Amino acid sequence: MSDVEAAAKPGFIPPREPLYDWGLRVTVQDDLFNDGSHPQVPDGALLAPKGTPGTIVRVGRTEEGSLPVYLVEFPGGTVVGCLEEEIVPADGSRRGVPGVM
Repeated sequence: MSDVEAAAKPGFIPPREPLYDWGLRVTVQDDLFNDGSHPQVPDGALLAPKGTPGTIVRVGRTEEGSLPVYLVEFPGGTVVGCLEEEIVPADGSRRGVPGVM
């Protein structure tokens, strides 16, 4: 099925382009807690406190809404999936606008 055919289907929402790329240094906007996705850490445990620097090591998408999800590696090797509103570029640069160069 082509992209044009898929876009014509009712309820189809094309995936949004990510604002950030692999390798970007970022900082956490709020404390990040374990939501159960880290089985070696108790549920609710603090994974990365606000202000912790990290590096985006992979960019994926949520299954439900095709929103970008960023795997961010923090000091000590902890890797956490983050949404765009949870991280900002560490260099203080402004966020991009999806689909706008």
